[in-house]
Amino acid sequence: DAVAAVYGPGLIGSILIGLSFGKSVALGLGIPFVGVNHMEAHVLSNLIEEQKPSFPFVNLTVSGGHTQLVLVEKPFEYRILGETMDDAAGEAFDKVAKMLGIGYPGGPEIDRLAQTGNSKYVDFPRPYLAQNSLEFSFSGLKTSVLYYLRRTGFDKARAESKVVADIAASFQAAVVDVLIQKLLLAATKFGVRDVAVAGGVAANSELRRRLKKASEDKGLRLFIPKFEYCTDNGAMIAMVGYMKMQEGLVSSLELTAEPNLRFTVE
Repeated sequence: DAVAAVYGPGLIGSILIGLSFGKSVALGLGIPFVGVNHMEAHVLSNLIEEQKPSFPFVNLTVSGGHTQLVLVEKPFEYRILGETMDDAAGEAFDKVAKMLGIGYPGGPEIDRLAQTGNSKYVDFPRPYLAQNSLEFSFSGLKTSVLYYLRRTGFDKARAESKVVADIAASFQAAVVDVLIQKLLLAATKFGVRDVAVAGGVAANSELRRRLKKASEDKGLRLFIPKFEYCTDNGAMIAMVGYMKMQEGLVSSLELTAEPNLRFTVE
């Protein structure tokens, strides 16, 4: 019935390929084309499965390029509550993983190592920023890890696996503490019953485990997509395309790629 493709934000080369191909298929078949905001697709990925959050709900999107809290008042009606001022959470995971010499992408590797590590091995700072702030900042935390490694003479080529696991667990605990605290703060501030998480970092086992307990303690309903719907995927793009078609929202074939596209109501 239609073709949907991302037109931003993201890497310009990737966007151009998908966007050009999607528009070409739509033109060739004579069917509507729907341009999709990448960030909107992550937020609405929690609507793919049968169990869905009720509106309004607060969504935390955490990925390599973004960390963002959004109040989803209804489909296509959003309010940005806070976002990262520097490094996104996933970006910080990747950079710390590089410091530790454990490969790329860093998120899955740190998650795996942290499961056998001591999260209290290093007391890394928790960047909560101002009191009741819903903004994020992970650059300072990443720098704290760098300074710790320099101060202790860490050598990634010779480091003991237990030490690497302990540092990974300590860093991950700091990130997870901040993500959970701000998501729960937003839920309380805006009086919602349902909270959701999306994006690649939503696949992190520690974040899932601790969010499940924290939301239960607060009497909130938690929604996290299946692993295959957390990282960038076609299903979430199709979901937004389907919802837009239901509202009669289609795009011009002259739609251009916007790598720095903002997440706003169209």
